[in-house]
Amino acid sequence: MAMLKNLLFSLLALLGGFIALALVTTVASWLPPLLRLQPDSVAQLIWDLVFTVLGGIVAVGFTTRHAPRWPRSHGGALWLLIAAAALWACLSPQYDLPRWFVLALLLSLPVQLLAGLYLGRRSARSR
Repeated sequence: MAMLKNLLFSLLALLGGFIALALVTTVASWLPPLLRLQPDSVAQLIWDLVFTVLGGIVAVGFTTRHAPRWPRSHGGALWLLIAAAALWACLSPQYDLPRWFVLALLLSLPVQLLAGLYLGRRSARSR
């Protein structure tokens, strides 16, 4: 029974991380029209990059924080999915992303992992 409970809570932690990522990127998509950022401008790309990195950090942090066991493994598993999606988007010919954006996104992947693991850590007293 305990194993089933851990499995359920592990899946919920991963699902929660995806939801956190979706919430951050949704808020990021609502704000540019209010700030009057021009679509397809450099400012819009920088905005997208910042919130992509922030979303990755929040998602990894949430998953790490709420995993029932092996929190860093859960955060790392979600990060692997985020990294795979970023690599796919950078290498996909359907997206015409500037080279600086691709480079910054790929270089931000370790930052997303480390910052998310740091933010999601639990103190020894809370265990």
